[in-house]
Amino acid sequence: MNAPKPVTLRKYYASFKSIPGAVVGLSVAAPALSRALLPSRYQAYAFPPLGNADGPARVGTLVLVLAATYFAFFAGAPSQEGNRKRVAFAVPLALIWLCLYVGLFSRFVRVIEIHNPDHTVTPVSVSVGYERTEFARANFGGASDWELLRYRGVNDGQIYKLWTTASVLIARLSLFISYVLFVFTLVAALGWGLLAGLTRTPAPECRVTQPPGAPALRATAEPPQLR
Repeated sequence: MNAPKPVTLRKYYASFKSIPGAVVGLSVAAPALSRALLPSRYQAYAFPPLGNADGPARVGTLVLVLAATYFAFFAGAPSQEGNRKRVAFAVPLALIWLCLYVGLFSRFVRVIEIHNPDHTVTPVSVSVGYERTEFARANFGGASDWELLRYRGVNDGQIYKLWTTASVLIARLSLFISYVLFVFTLVAALGWGLLAGLTRTPAPECRVTQPPGAPALRATAEPPQLR
């Protein structure tokens, strides 16, 4: 059986010119470009709102996702079967991280519609904590999160006044970590999928052996002569 040729880093990245490679590129670009390209209503779906830490978190996510492509290459297997096993493990794990992120997103992210002077409405997504401050409990009682934000505002100063600092930080870290784990695992799975195609074992060559002294076989046979 012929062994597959070793895959170089250059060949690995050249294989990104494919549909899986495009998905990897989209995963890399989403944190950096979502704010510029997507309407405000949909920006939170591409990256969680993290308040004042949003900028550093986007840059950190971009670096980690790029690192995931390197991780997939150096943690890959030399055989197609080994890389397929890695894909089979990583895809369900990515689904678990996605479910965790969706649950945290539903619990801590709130979308508030801001009414502008020109009578337009701008949806703004913010993340809140899980425990309200004494100030919020004393002044707003059983008001919903949306009512608090509409009344007090959506900037971080008001959010930290309505929810305890620890609960806001834990909520935002949970959102960020679950998002990064999902994207990192997904990118690694796609990288191993590309490696599985590159480490495909070539088909064995068919060779005809002849006993010593036998005449050489001709490439084509002459057609029989008709009499």
